[in-house]
Amino acid sequence: MQLQNISLLLNIPLLLIGFFLLNRGAGMLVDGGTSIARRLEIPESMISFTVVAFGTSLPKIFTVLLAAYNGYFDLVIGTIIGSCIINLLGILSITGFFRPIRANKNTATIGILSLVASSVLLYFIANKSLFVTESVVTLISKSEAFVLLAAFVLFMSYGYFNVKKHHTIWFNETEEEPSYYVLWFSIVMILVGLIALVAGGVLVVDNLIDISRKFGLSQRFLGQFVLSLGGSFVMLYWMLITKSNQSKFEISNLVGQNMLNILGMLGIAAFIQPIQYNPAFNTDIFILIAISLLIMGMLWMGKKLTLNLWKCRFLFFLLLLYVVYLFVRDIF
Repeated sequence: MQLQNISLLLNIPLLLIGFFLLNRGAGMLVDGGTSIARRLEIPESMISFTVVAFGTSLPKIFTVLLAAYNGYFDLVIGTIIGSCIINLLGILSITGFFRPIRANKNTATIGILSLVASSVLLYFIANKSLFVTESVVTLISKSEAFVLLAAFVLFMSYGYFNVKKHHTIWFNETEEEPSYYVLWFSIVMILVGLIALVAGGVLVVDNLIDISRKFGLSQRFLGQFVLSLGGSFVMLYWMLITKSNQSKFEISNLVGQNMLNILGMLGIAAFIQPIQYNPAFNTDIFILIAISLLIMGMLWMGKKLTLNLWKCRFLFFLLLLYVVYLFVRDIF
């Protein structure tokens, strides 16, 4: 699958085309899947927590699975952890520039604590211990992948029944009649979206590895910065167009996507083949845990369960610090 003898001048355009195909393909899949779900009269809340949440993760899912299949393990772990951090600091803060970010009590406590617990579980599985005394490269085996996937199924089951229980309290879906495409067009959108995702994933992974070799950049940096950022636009788009009556679920969607990244995506990747874990990622796991706890504290500070403009500005400032940290650590 590796592209040979690619000119360095072509890497960047091909990479941009790959990211465009990934995000556009995921968008078409979400649009097509949402249209079919609405035709079947599935509640908008269920669509948000299933079709949209999964569809907006597809750019990174395809690239992570391709990277795992080809043995680019630092790219896999870097993308998963980097995506989680960019979701919380980047997508959340940018959305907060346009409107206050609200959350419900379950998300502000159980949801975020579940994300912290999944991060601790990843740390334990990757290092084989909660207290690491030496830096040794380890493997995330298929049996450990099963543990991650089982934890993800438990979390999603809780989320599904929780939303179903509180649906009439949290959502008002009588404001307008949901629109949808004709069935054949929805199916075409899904098929074209799948083709775009595969093509975009191949272009992105091949060109990132080519750039890594030509410039001596680490896969860890490319995963945590370039791939995490480039695969996040479709999620940012859906966050920005979220209806006002569903805005208290923006944090829920991001927490759910992060759980999908850590438990679901990594679990599937480790099933493809055991994932080699670089203990240098331990610092990034601690950063993710700290950010999660910080956001939980900010939600309960001041106006409860709300991230206002100044809080989102602070999160964006932390995003800039995180980007500087990545460049200083891996480039300078």
